[in-house]
Amino acid sequence: MKRLVLVALAVLIGLAWAQKQQQAVREELVKTDQVIADVRPLVERSGNEEARRDLEWATSLQQAAWSAFHSSAYTRAAGLTLRARERARQARVVAGIDPDRVREEVQRNRELMAEWGPPVVKARDPRANELWKMALTEQRAAEGYLGRFRYGYALKFATAAREHGKAAVAAIRGRVGSERVKRELDRTDALIEKAQAKLGTGAARRATEVLNKAVELQRQARQTLADSRPLAALRLTLAARELLFRAWESVRARVTPDLVEQALAENDALITDWTEDIQALGDGPADLLEQGIRQQQAARWLFEQDKLQPALTECHAARELLRRAVEMVKTEDAPSEPR
Repeated sequence: MKRLVLVALAVLIGLAWAQKQQQAVREELVKTDQVIADVRPLVERSGNEEARRDLEWATSLQQAAWSAFHSSAYTRAAGLTLRARERARQARVVAGIDPDRVREEVQRNRELMAEWGPPVVKARDPRANELWKMALTEQRAAEGYLGRFRYGYALKFATAAREHGKAAVAAIRGRVGSERVKRELDRTDALIEKAQAKLGTGAARRATEVLNKAVELQRQARQTLADSRPLAALRLTLAARELLFRAWESVRARVTPDLVEQALAENDALITDWTEDIQALGDGPADLLEQGIRQQQAARWLFEQDKLQPALTECHAARELLRRAVEMVKTEDAPSEPR
């Protein structure tokens, strides 16, 4: 008897779950119907053949979704209706694209790539070559879609081709010369003077040791820059700067507003000076930059709430992300001058 009760209970639970799933999928189907209905007049007014094909595809997928639903294939129905909705939204985007603008973008790519190609090929840089091959493939795809009046795809591939072409050029040309790195070294020198003044002669042994390590790293950075190795010099000076903040913190019984303000200011300077160069490198470094900016914003908000220790912690996290992103920027390592 007990077993029969359990079986009956399991059946009831299964029925309830099936009814809940059925209702949820029906709601998704109705939502997609509405999206398609909203998009249809926009597509018809645009006269865009690609948008019309996308909408037809969406409609076909939606019909298949309803058919699956009526056959109680709810999981398949859900998958089909989500694909239909996405295709309908794509139709809306394509309907708003100006064909003349797409033609202009593809033509502009032709001109830019004719300019970029010879130096990239000549450099024989593996990373630049990889990016350049991607750019050429994407440009060919853009040209092909443009010829078939598929403006949405043409614009998508033209945009990708230009970004990869720019990245290939950045990989061989570099965007940072010795003067940029020298400014970072000068900034670290100023911080060393501040730290020495803040610590004074009676600083704790540990703080003095850390400060001395920072000074030595900065000396190495200056020598490395003199040897025409800007990237290595940049890494050394940023490492020295990190030690300076650690030394400064270690002599305080508590976190002070001026310490947080200094940390915020240094992060702001990195963001201001390096954002353009980092973004030119592509998604990886740009993602680090974006994360660093978010941490910096969190740090500033905490500072404004007088939560100094959490603010400083966020500053450290932001600075680490920004430092990693900055160090990915390729420098122009010029030949050493005769000494």
